[in-house]
Amino acid sequence: MQQNLTQQGLIEQDLTSLRVALWLLTRLTRIRRPFRSLSILLTLLFASHTQAAPSPDFHQCNKTFTYQLFFNGLKIGQLSRTLRWQGEQAQVSAFSSINVLATKTRFRQRSQIYWSPEQQSFLSKGFSRQVEGLLAGDTEATFSDNGKRSTVSQDGTILEFSSASQPLLDSDAVGSQMRLALIQGKTQFNYKLQDTDEVNHYYFQVKGKETINSNFGKISAIRVEQVRKSDRKLVMWFSPDVDYQLVRATYQRKILDVKAVMLSKKITCPAGVTLTTKNTRSP
Repeated sequence: MQQNLTQQGLIEQDLTSLRVALWLLTRLTRIRRPFRSLSILLTLLFASHTQAAPSPDFHQCNKTFTYQLFFNGLKIGQLSRTLRWQGEQAQVSAFSSINVLATKTRFRQRSQIYWSPEQQSFLSKGFSRQVEGLLAGDTEATFSDNGKRSTVSQDGTILEFSSASQPLLDSDAVGSQMRLALIQGKTQFNYKLQDTDEVNHYYFQVKGKETINSNFGKISAIRVEQVRKSDRKLVMWFSPDVDYQLVRATYQRKILDVKAVMLSKKITCPAGVTLTTKNTRSP
């Protein structure tokens, strides 16, 4: 009994860590709009980040990905994410239902992101999040001033944030930027993530390339790890064979051991648009 209470106390003390674990699972749909021509595409892929402006003349593919979630080695549920283009911005929706520590948790989120010519990056327009069970609560967030300001309403409490150094991003904008950085061949990147009640600065580094087993057979993958945090280990594998998408992720901290593995994918592209792979780099 005492041991169970102790474990429950550790979980309650580490809610932020579990938010990060859930957050990494919300970054599963990476997007980038196609570029005007192959020559410009190749130039942008190997140029600096400030030149990576996607063309507004094309539409991105609609994508749905489903992931199996594990907690301490046990299956606890699945997460599904769908991205759809609507004009000049993308809408991303996510849903998961998981059972962990005898608690059923349902997670729903909708967000909108767009490309900012001023910031030369994907920015967040806003998101809404509903969580039932563990970490229960409703959150609404809006972003303004090219990502320099955000307003978050969490269960009726209004919080405001600002950042002069770099834009505040939600999880989907972070995912878009990370995918773009990998396509460009970058090996280090950092982002300021707007969470429900705080802003966290995350630093990532590419650790190498690996061949891993997946539900689609053996695939090549880029291994990315969170750095500057000695008390946790977040590792993500993105595959050039699967549209530079996140195909596996693990997160470990204290008694938390979370894993996500891609189960299925459905990608529908407009005529003339092909996926970004290690051989064909059009998004």
